[in-house]
Amino acid sequence: SSAMASVKRYAYKLSQLDCSVLLTGESGTGKSHLARSIQQAQPRKGPFLQVDCSTIAPTLFESEMFGYVGGAFTGADPRGRAGFFEEANGGTIFLDEIGELPLPVQAKLLNVIQNKTIFRVGSTKPIQVDVRILAATNRDLKAEVAAGHFRADLYYRLSAFSLELPPLRECQEDIFFLIESLMDGIR
Repeated sequence: SSAMASVKRYAYKLSQLDCSVLLTGESGTGKSHLARSIQQAQPRKGPFLQVDCSTIAPTLFESEMFGYVGGAFTGADPRGRAGFFEEANGGTIFLDEIGELPLPVQAKLLNVIQNKTIFRVGSTKPIQVDVRILAATNRDLKAEVAAGHFRADLYYRLSAFSLELPPLRECQEDIFFLIESLMDGIR
């Protein structure tokens, strides 16, 4: 459809820029698939990590995203562990369902975006990270900001370049192509 062709052209243009991109749209519109396509087309060739923000408990978010030093907390690996941002260094991190993050966690993520440094839990030593951020949500983040559920400064950092995926009901001519693609995967 013309709507999806427009999305694909814009996504390709964004893939060539080294910037954060916010993908929005209803559930099932293909945000994760588009994030992977952007990553594959971009000049940056480092690792690609996909993180579902809705599945990480707020109490574990910091250690999962930024890692920890040995002995930082009870049950921690004595050798410590790198977090998702360290593992994605030089590449891309895809933060799926970013609208699900609680406010305290959003502040920590904003700090990483602004300063390009992380601190492992239990450490005072900054670690520089060079990570492209792709984020996706099915929520209306503007409304979430207005309601006080999402930080305005984080929203503006993420949405400088954004792309809304149209729902399938607005692209009915694409149904045939989707069926063909799914059938190829089944055969």
